[in-house]
Amino acid sequence: MHIRKPLPEELPDFSTLLISLFAAIVVAAALAITVILPAERGIDPTGIGARLDLTRMGQLKAALAADDAPADGRPSRQDEMSVAVFPGQGKEVKMEMLKGYQATYSWTATGPVYHDTHGDIYADPEIYLSYSIEESVSSDSGAINALYDGFHGWYWQNRSNQIITIKLLTQGEYIGLGAK
Repeated sequence: MHIRKPLPEELPDFSTLLISLFAAIVVAAALAITVILPAERGIDPTGIGARLDLTRMGQLKAALAADDAPADGRPSRQDEMSVAVFPGQGKEVKMEMLKGYQATYSWTATGPVYHDTHGDIYADPEIYLSYSIEESVSSDSGAINALYDGFHGWYWQNRSNQIITIKLLTQGEYIGLGAK
């Protein structure tokens, strides 16, 4: 097989090479900010990493690295959140935790709700463990000791005809907290 050497007029000129180099730098910087930084460090200045679920991966990597560090390297958070649960509907809030992480919680509701405190495993979200289930309560408190890596939290269902507001307080070792 014979490889033909390009003719000088077929080669790009200097200005075309500079434009290509500049374009490559811009694309590399954009990828670093929108993909690599969220996926590797959990830092997401644009919000695109969260939409692509990359930020959670970076936060998990950071938490795993912290898990290998001494006990004082684990994440320590404290959050307060309020959620409205409309009549006949449900709402779920979860903490992302790794096996062995511990967190305490307390919540109060403006009316009685059905609730299930439970956790889902990363590997198979269909497998979950209920920590406690109550049919009609207006508050609960306790501790969650993560038995596996995954999402651990609460599901509330409003069986009344009024909007119920739930105020949740959490404190402990978890990566993040959010409503689903």
